[in-house]
Amino acid sequence: FGDKLILEKPVEEWPICHVLIAFFSKGYPLDKAKDYVRLRKPVILNGLDMQETLQDRRKVYDLLEDSGIDVPRHVYLSRDGYVSSGTGDGNRSGDQEVQEYDDHIEVKGIQINKPFVEKPVNAEDHNIAIYYPTSAGGGCKKLFRKVGNRSSEFYPDINEVRRDGSYIYEEFVETQGTDVKMYTVGPDYGHAEARKSPTVDGKVERNS
Repeated sequence: FGDKLILEKPVEEWPICHVLIAFFSKGYPLDKAKDYVRLRKPVILNGLDMQETLQDRRKVYDLLEDSGIDVPRHVYLSRDGYVSSGTGDGNRSGDQEVQEYDDHIEVKGIQINKPFVEKPVNAEDHNIAIYYPTSAGGGCKKLFRKVGNRSSEFYPDINEVRRDGSYIYEEFVETQGTDVKMYTVGPDYGHAEARKSPTVDGKVERNS
């Protein structure tokens, strides 16, 4: 069966399956998939409710902290009224603006030194920025979804953060040029992909 059935037909007309795995993507009817699970009660390989949590980076960070898992030092700038259950709200002041200085920013009473990372709270938004201190020449490296074989560009004249939307600001964690993306985690098994960090030269290289 194809997209037409999933998108246009009620779940009562979906084929019966005994095992289901579903991932959020733009245009995917996640709510209908939940209705199908309630109707047919298949074995679920990944929690559909958690798919909504994964769409907001703040919820992921709060969940990690609540679970005792380390995260980078961070603070949220939430212009949408989000309230953190972890440390993301800093001193919990109502101020939703960033105070910028040459080599650091202050948000809600929390100082984050450069280099720091600016992440949109929407996990589907891959337009992430890294701001560098004047001692390293300043500037900003912008990360984005891969275009060709590139996923970042450096802009030497950009030193000010974005002023629209909601963001996470966090300390830049030095990893000697390697990123690790975890795809699957279980009690006895994990699968990850190591790659040269796009912050190195912007070119994408992968090794499983």
